[in-house]
Amino acid sequence: MRVISCVVHDHNLWFVMVAAILCVTGSLVATTLIRRTFLEQGVSKAHWCFLSAFVAGGATWATHFIAMLGYQVPAPVTLDGPLTVSSALIAVGGIGAGLEIASIRRFRFAPIFGGATIGLAIASMHYTGMFAYRADGAVRWDVGYIIASIVLTVILSALAVWRLQNGAEKGRTVQAGLLLALAIVGLHFTGMAAFTVTPMPGFSQGADSEAFATMAAAIGLVTSLIVGTGLSSYFLERKTRSDGETRIAHIAMHDALTDLANRRQFTEALESECAKLKKYGRPFTLLMVDLDRFKPINDTLGHPAGDEVLRRVSRRLLVAVRRGDIVARIGGDEFAIISFGVSDATQAQSIAERIIELVSRPMIVQDSVVEISASVGVAVAPQHGTEPDQLTKHADVALYSAKQSGKHTYRFFEPSLMLAIQRRRTLEASLRRACMRDEFRIVYQPVFNSDGTEICAAEALLRWTCPERGEIAPSEFIPIAEEQGLVSRIGATVLRQTCLDAASWPDHIGLAVNVSPIQLLDPRLPQTVRQALEGAGLSPHRLELEITETALLQNDEAALKVLNQIRETGVRISLDDFGTGYSSLSYLHRFPISRIKIDKSFVQKLPDDAGSASIVKAIAQLGASLNLEITAEGIETSSQLNFIREYGCDHVQGFLTGRPVSNEAFIGLMTRDSVSA
Repeated sequence: MRVISCVVHDHNLWFVMVAAILCVTGSLVATTLIRRTFLEQGVSKAHWCFLSAFVAGGATWATHFIAMLGYQVPAPVTLDGPLTVSSALIAVGGIGAGLEIASIRRFRFAPIFGGATIGLAIASMHYTGMFAYRADGAVRWDVGYIIASIVLTVILSALAVWRLQNGAEKGRTVQAGLLLALAIVGLHFTGMAAFTVTPMPGFSQGADSEAFATMAAAIGLVTSLIVGTGLSSYFLERKTRSDGETRIAHIAMHDALTDLANRRQFTEALESECAKLKKYGRPFTLLMVDLDRFKPINDTLGHPAGDEVLRRVSRRLLVAVRRGDIVARIGGDEFAIISFGVSDATQAQSIAERIIELVSRPMIVQDSVVEISASVGVAVAPQHGTEPDQLTKHADVALYSAKQSGKHTYRFFEPSLMLAIQRRRTLEASLRRACMRDEFRIVYQPVFNSDGTEICAAEALLRWTCPERGEIAPSEFIPIAEEQGLVSRIGATVLRQTCLDAASWPDHIGLAVNVSPIQLLDPRLPQTVRQALEGAGLSPHRLELEITETALLQNDEAALKVLNQIRETGVRISLDDFGTGYSSLSYLHRFPISRIKIDKSFVQKLPDDAGSASIVKAIAQLGASLNLEITAEGIETSSQLNFIREYGCDHVQGFLTGRPVSNEAFIGLMTRDSVSA
């Protein structure tokens, strides 16, 4: 009752109200800052500890001082300046020390001891301030209330800090702030109940209420600025941290080069859409996009140009899709698109066609015109799957089918495509085993002079019988060998074996061996050729390497360097499948070509197809003018042979004149040919 009477009758309630508002506000802000202090370490922790102690100490001191100024005493009152300042410093320093103790993580009871230290600091501040309060009268202290006030503030402060560190997450800061405010207010008014002033006779004048009111207003204003500064510092740091976290989250979920969604964001979005599909039946379409002919851009113009192409392609993809669809870059030149709500094949087809059309538009990069295209694989949910991995796999299968179909196109997933993928994977594994076990065999197709009567050479052809799937066409397993990095090993083996076989033939019989585009770009090829010739004892002029125009397109400078080194050994070079590629005449001028082989696609239409006939005539005349030998492939009828002979081709090759046979059978053919001659 004495405490309540002290508040109601011995204090100016306006002062009490101002002090209470400052106390509660300051305590809530202080506990917010203190909680942040407990979360930090090192220098950052020291900064937050200082700010927390300054705000909490300032609010505590202001509450005490304003309420003390509102204490109505019937005697003149003066204030001791040094003690008053000391009381403020005690509050700030004591609370700071308590926070340091409370933040010791290896000490189980650190929050209790730290909170108790804060309570003692509040009590020390209060009674130091009371000693600075000089009333001209008889002052009496009630020890019981003094002890009660100290015990009360120590317990409540310890509970506040413990609650802040160990309480439930929800409402923790507010509850701790209210406990701290109660500790401050409880101490002050319980302590003031212990303080009694009896005026001296003849001195009945009380305190200067007007001056005290002005002082209280000033203190309240300064304290409000301190508390406000602490609060604004907290929110400013929180905003900066939030912006940093947002920036980090953006970096974590977006591709650094194109600013599209990255694989992680794409995976999460796909999983989310699959969950919505199962729950709400919401369909969507997944499109996988792969750029065609992108690698040559990096090789010829450099990686900065390639990066610029990727950025422009990304912008085009964003234009091609609908608003709200997700476009992600999931690999070097691979993109994925999720089109929400699309279940109609016609609509998905329209998106795929628009992607191909926009990506294929020429662009100028580093003063060079760049032309690329895109292949697209499409999987529609739920028709083609409902699980993320399943849909991704099916879209990849469709993309692979589009790439195999000549690129610059799109394909929808079909179950039959899985059979092709399974066949390819089986062949890949079998092909690796075949390389290790040397399961390939070589056959030779005779090359005759133009009248078809005399064998002058043989073309080595590679054959492979898969144990699981039987005879596999070279057009199927050679591309797989190229992609798997096996073709150089296979090619070296073929060169060694064919040179050994040819060494047993008559000296006038030549040997033609096909060279893969990948082999042609291998700087070790000239050494491989020399070793094969030396190992077999075969004269270099008898060996002829057949290359295609496609091989020259990939990197003509590297190919020219390799071919010149090979030509210096005496080995001849022929251009195979002439007329089916770009057929650039510059190749015949720049590269050491000694023979042109007319592709069978033209020969087999002779003599009835006027266009093919004109092409064959032109190639024959071109070869004659450049002093190049001409070989016609794919001769199957007598009329074709007669046409070729009439227009001056030097050599012929085809089923009419001779099918591919083993080395033993080819030797037998040469023997019969020499006997008949």
